[in-house]
Amino acid sequence: MVGSLEEVTTAERALIVGIGGGGDVVSTIPTARLLELFGVDIVLGGVIWVPVPRDDRPGPRSLDELEQVEPVQERIARVSSDSTTVDGISLAEAKVAKLTGDEVLALDITGGVNPLSRSLDAYCQDTGTDLVIGVDAGGDALAVGDEPGLRSPLTDAIGLAVLADLDCDSLLGVIGFGSDGELTQSELTEAVGTLAAAGALLGAWGITPRIKTELERILSEVETEASRLPVEAAAGRFGEQRIRDGRRRATVTPMAPITYYFDPSQVANRSKVTELVRGATDVADAADRLSEHGLITEFDLERDRLESG
Repeated sequence: MVGSLEEVTTAERALIVGIGGGGDVVSTIPTARLLELFGVDIVLGGVIWVPVPRDDRPGPRSLDELEQVEPVQERIARVSSDSTTVDGISLAEAKVAKLTGDEVLALDITGGVNPLSRSLDAYCQDTGTDLVIGVDAGGDALAVGDEPGLRSPLTDAIGLAVLADLDCDSLLGVIGFGSDGELTQSELTEAVGTLAAAGALLGAWGITPRIKTELERILSEVETEASRLPVEAAAGRFGEQRIRDGRRRATVTPMAPITYYFDPSQVANRSKVTELVRGATDVADAADRLSEHGLITEFDLERDRLESG
């Protein structure tokens, strides 16, 4: 168990995963560059979820729905710059692999929490990976579950449960501080304060000018709003931004470029959302469990958007 951020600098090999799908893999870069300063070997990763309308079907993709990937575990595959879905949709993970030269993995959450946890434990044991950090762009991974603006809790809840269950050391990183337009600034501040008071806030790291330059180059090819706004903030552009085709508003503050690191077990323990997805047979079952408790998920929004044309 990691008790303070300094302890992660002694890791031998770290896997840093964007747990929210879409472009969250971009938000792994600041953490990766921090660890590299201390000689830690890093591998990047992201959950396979191409958002509608770039994809014409709702939900995450399984490894069976990808081409030009190299399976390394049941729910994990190594991507290349040529990796796509079977219907030719490019992956954010593939673009990051091309633009950074880093090794990048694709994670399959279609089976829910337990299969991915087993695959990650096996991967870590086989490769000597002694640290896994899951990064969420926006901050809804810190949600309890009763926040009115919460709209995409499914992927983050599965990722958070996986992080909390791993045998190796793990952290949750949160960057953007509201850049997904879901939790409000006051809700996020309250969540961070509660976790800090409990000893679950382990440290923080910001976007430096060098990292900003790298991220700007990546964002010229990778489409993502939640991971873009922290870079906008690092350039001094603050204030309200309309995102998701104008359907949401995100408030960008000087806190947005900072990645805050937490003990994932303590975050998971206060999350009703994470409790609900544990034990689900697959991602559809997890989405149904959340819907039954009145929670809107990204699965629901994508299905509604496709049905409405």
